[in-house]
Amino acid sequence: MTEKLRVGITVGDFNGIGPELILKTVSHETVLNYCTPVIYASPYIFKFYTQHLEHRALDFNVVRKADDLKDNVINLRNCTKERLEITPGEPSAQAGKVALEALDLAIEDIKNGLIQNLLTAPIDKSTVAENLENFSGHTGYLAEKLESEVLMILMNEGLKVAMVTGHTALEEVSAGITQEKIVHSLKKLNESLITDFGIRKPKIAVLGLNPHSGDRGLMGNQEGELISPAITEAQEAGILAVGPYAPDGFFGSAVRKEFDAVLGMYHDQVLIPFKQLAFSDGINYTAGLPMVRTSPDHGTAYDIAGKGVADISSFVNALFEINKIHRNRLEYYGGREFLPFREHRREKFSIGVPDLN
Repeated sequence: MTEKLRVGITVGDFNGIGPELILKTVSHETVLNYCTPVIYASPYIFKFYTQHLEHRALDFNVVRKADDLKDNVINLRNCTKERLEITPGEPSAQAGKVALEALDLAIEDIKNGLIQNLLTAPIDKSTVAENLENFSGHTGYLAEKLESEVLMILMNEGLKVAMVTGHTALEEVSAGITQEKIVHSLKKLNESLITDFGIRKPKIAVLGLNPHSGDRGLMGNQEGELISPAITEAQEAGILAVGPYAPDGFFGSAVRKEFDAVLGMYHDQVLIPFKQLAFSDGINYTAGLPMVRTSPDHGTAYDIAGKGVADISSFVNALFEINKIHRNRLEYYGGREFLPFREHRREKFSIGVPDLN
């Protein structure tokens, strides 16, 4: 039987919609044709939600040690021994702790080569932060644990957006934007578009920071002093970057379709229009990691948790996008192991690439 990718799936916040998304997704027979899921959670979570949602019982291979992992079945990697109090729709410190434990075990398994890639269900940053000071989200945590320089990309079939400053308070955005950071973000985005998405010569639109891109200095000077010079520097490095475009009208204009990706200056500048255009099928991709990590483009959705009405479109897209990106990387790196961006990682992490033919 053809060896398939082992895709780790972390449960996220067990009081949110994560368990429901996972149950509904892995219930489809096509999933096992595509990958071997390894779910990081407690068996009790899925026993609870199977009964609560009146979902058909699934045959999990419960994994308590690495040797118990099996291919071509649904694995459930037990990440906690605690007695859990599950209260759908209500945040809790225990849910944050289990979300972190699931993520830590998945990272350990990635480093040990037990799984190849990762799909993360939504977490509540505040409850995780109750267990780990200064926790700011999956992206930063994975970057730290896997010693990677990363870029968050939000995407669907027709739109990819990234930003220079990510989860940064609005009052700190302006100080956080420098020519160096813009150029660095453009290089990371361009690199990902080539290696992860198979675009040979990407074209990237760059947004301004201020209304109307500053109106030639009337409403801010970052466009002239920082953004335009950064675009020129990137162009000199061979990157096809164009701009800065006025943020307020860009996403509603036809010119958007001329680009492979958009680089904004801050979170809401690109996330608000992206979620308006792609909320049901958009996904979050972390470029720059030594493996493929995706997640759905939404949060824990406490308001509908436990009601059985969660839309799995984004979660399913996030799962299947892993295969596409993995194949693109294999093609780019000539079928070799891929640990891109820093060669010395080959000595740190041994992540095998199975035969996908």
